[in-house]
Amino acid sequence: MRSDKGAGRPPGASADREAEAPAVPASPGQPGARPAAAPPLTTSRPELLPDGSDLRFRELVRDLVDFSARLQEIREGIARAMGVTPPQYNILMTLSQLGADVTVADVTVGDLAERLRVSVPFVVTETRRLVALGLLEKRPDKVDRRRVMLLLTARARALLHDIAPLQVSVNDVLFSSLGPHDLGELTRLTRGLLASCAGALAKTRLPPS
Repeated sequence: MRSDKGAGRPPGASADREAEAPAVPASPGQPGARPAAAPPLTTSRPELLPDGSDLRFRELVRDLVDFSARLQEIREGIARAMGVTPPQYNILMTLSQLGADVTVADVTVGDLAERLRVSVPFVVTETRRLVALGLLEKRPDKVDRRRVMLLLTARARALLHDIAPLQVSVNDVLFSSLGPHDLGELTRLTRGLLASCAGALAKTRLPPS
């Protein structure tokens, strides 16, 4: 009696070859599927690894990046309202905070660069533009003529006065979640993170081991 095991099989095919056909891997979640490998940790500090996972730490970093981007966008909007660029806005605000006016002329280009954490050539370029806009005045130091002092003009002080209500409105909303004790704690934490940035940045510049 003829067996029909080979019925429908192309000529030359064998049962052995059929047995050698590769098995289709099981999809995740199906019986026999291999569990996905956990991604490598992004920190080794136990304080940042609750339950041995860096998930909360990575979420924190993502939130900090998002907040930084939003904050920059908000400051760009205020700068546009003043008719200046964001770097120029930062310079004017910093000089205002340092008390640079017609009676206090003790802020130099170097002081400003250190305060803004930027290079001296960058400050020189931007302050030159602010002088051209009539918002900044440069005067040589009476004692050391090599030192150049930066002064806000009357026009700059008027712009800062006019923009203050917008700043108040924005900041009241932006930081509305902070309670009476949060400002000091947030300031402490932020300054700690900023202090560690230089060392972390240096790590990124090392050749790969």
